[in-house]
Amino acid sequence: MVEAAVTGCRRDIIGLVKSRTRGDFQKGLLALLEPAPIRDAEWIHKSVSGFNLLTRKAMAREVLCTRTPAELRAIAGAYRFRYRGDMVDDVVGAFFGKERELFRRLLTVDRVLQADHAAAADRDRARTLAQALYEAGPARWGTDEGTYIQILTTESPDALRAVFREFEALYGQNLLAVMDKEFSGSFEKDMLTLSKFLIDPPRAFADIIRKALTGVRTDEEDLIRAIIARKDIDLREIMEVYEAQGGSLMEDVESKTRGEFRSLLMAVIASVA
Repeated sequence: MVEAAVTGCRRDIIGLVKSRTRGDFQKGLLALLEPAPIRDAEWIHKSVSGFNLLTRKAMAREVLCTRTPAELRAIAGAYRFRYRGDMVDDVVGAFFGKERELFRRLLTVDRVLQADHAAAADRDRARTLAQALYEAGPARWGTDEGTYIQILTTESPDALRAVFREFEALYGQNLLAVMDKEFSGSFEKDMLTLSKFLIDPPRAFADIIRKALTGVRTDEEDLIRAIIARKDIDLREIMEVYEAQGGSLMEDVESKTRGEFRSLLMAVIASVA
């Protein structure tokens, strides 16, 4: 009964927000109020049904490449409930080529868990995977993107952190820099976002925020996804990483945004400071 009352109250507040606010301020408030799986399902639905391809790809990337398998399953359930459709089918139908395969695997392939593979982060295994990535990229003419997709969508974060260390030890190159050279376009952005998230989630979101604030124009939707949507997860850690790299998150947001949206962002940041 209490849960039903809370749900009803939230629904009333969301209805009020939709009727009384607009623009980025409304989007930010809704991202703060809606349960995470429902909010993310709405973003995915927009990414598969919108008209602007670049905007659609960015929205899909920042959800699919920065959520855990458990979170993605919850999002798929919310998507099915809200839109009476299959999220995997809709995503696969909306994107193409390497990007479609990457998104498909993120939604359907279970990662190796540490408990399932006792040697997931073992140095020998990490070295073998690092060698496979080198042979699929710098060691050949033309990149075998499939090998990169398979490893990055299958291995555990612990295993992948070990792979990145071994790659640099073996070849004297940072694997992120290698991917930056080997890939291009939106697929490059997908792979770099995914890799950064798997290695160090707060750094991944700190990078998204910095880019959103320092571009030709401020990207308010990126700020919603990287600040407001992370409030109850790791925003404090994101802020620490951001400020360790230079600058104050609060001051940068204050100078690059405006109006009620700026006030909302600053209140969210202050809540974890």
